[in-house]
Amino acid sequence: METRGLLAGQILFSEGEAGDKAYVVKKGKLKVSRKTEDGGSHNLAHVSVGSIVGEMALIDDKPRAATVVALEESTVLVITKEEFQTRVDRSDKVVALLLQTFVNRLRQQADLIVQLSQ
Repeated sequence: METRGLLAGQILFSEGEAGDKAYVVKKGKLKVSRKTEDGGSHNLAHVSVGSIVGEMALIDDKPRAATVVALEESTVLVITKEEFQTRVDRSDKVVALLLQTFVNRLRQQADLIVQLSQ
């Protein structure tokens, strides 16, 4: 699998973009945030080594739900949509249904968190 390096402050992906990759943090720390209605942003999480970001867009083909930026020099392992789909196709169909359900719930929760923070 491909790796990608990020400098501190560099955006990995932005909310609203189409998503065709997920990323596993191999080194460093990333911030996950969402836009607020007033033009600001709300921090959802800080993720570090072993965490994955960008997976939701691979599962439900919807635009990125958040922006992810490197808080420090970081390295991520790139998982393409094709690699992900191959793994899902080899799994039990119940696994795909569970993933879709989890993503739907995560998107709803993220929306609620941003609404409540305003």
